[in-house]
Amino acid sequence: MNTINKVLSVLTLAAVASIAQTARADTSDDTCRFYKDGDKDQKRSGPCTFSQRQGNISIELHGGDTVTLSPRNKADQFKDQKGNKVVRTGTYGSTQVFKWDDKNKKLIVNFNNTNYGGHNQGDYQSSDQYGNTPGILRDLVGARAGQAEDELKSRGYKYRNSSKSGGSSYTNWKVRSSGRCVTVRTTDGRYQSIVYVSDADCQS
Repeated sequence: MNTINKVLSVLTLAAVASIAQTARADTSDDTCRFYKDGDKDQKRSGPCTFSQRQGNISIELHGGDTVTLSPRNKADQFKDQKGNKVVRTGTYGSTQVFKWDDKNKKLIVNFNNTNYGGHNQGDYQSSDQYGNTPGILRDLVGARAGQAEDELKSRGYKYRNSSKSGGSSYTNWKVRSSGRCVTVRTTDGRYQSIVYVSDADCQS
């Protein structure tokens, strides 16, 4: 079975197995710290719900407010529901930090579910199976290929090989830390999926 057939088989099996859990797969209950004007906003800091779909992020804050972030043209850059620019400045362990153009406004998300969170988390969890998306790469699904490729490299992934089929391209990447292989499917210039595949698919 060639690489494309393997990928298609894996994606089909993964889709069937996860249909019942799709609504919950990208949502986690976490803790948020919201800062405005340099001080912690007590009304919006506390328990929160983090959701991610195709690169779009929704964070329901304590008190009922919701922050909605849509991806822009570069990795880790978003705009909120009011059109304000927001940058994810980095991930630290199981924490993500979002900063607005207004330097005094930021949101810190501490992930209780380690399938989310920093680049050192979520890569070796129970979801670390063929057909699943690595936790550290979920935010790249839906991103533009050019910027996302640079982000893949910065997160320790090395390009191995590629192929094309049915209007999509498939690139295989191996993470240096564990040697695990992922396949990225790109359509119309955006990453449509990133899934674990057999290590043999990363052979040059």
